[in-house]
Amino acid sequence: MTWLKSGVAVEALPEVTPQEVVLGSQTLVLVRLGGTVHALDGTCPHLGGLLAEGRVEEARLVCPLHGATFAIDTGAVMADPFGVTPPEGAVEPLRRYPTKIEGGMVEVGVPGPDRA
Repeated sequence: MTWLKSGVAVEALPEVTPQEVVLGSQTLVLVRLGGTVHALDGTCPHLGGLLAEGRVEEARLVCPLHGATFAIDTGAVMADPFGVTPPEGAVEPLRRYPTKIEGGMVEVGVPGPDRA
């Protein structure tokens, strides 16, 4: 795993407000929830909606385009926009990435070789 600096200070990340970050070629969304920072894929697998433009309801991230809803702590689909009960729906879950705080800044772990 490679840890990448997000450029986001944990104190600047408001609770329950999605924030987009681009790390290399990946667009991710950071959500601070209950003091924990979560990192997930930044685009909805349904139609590519930008999840940073979505909203947080309780511990769920809602896509702004068609309302697909994902658990912030696991990335699991909680509500399919087609009305199909997950996990049988057409929407794939979001990928989650580990996070850590170093020097007050959010870092995200992505697959790949470790870098010093």
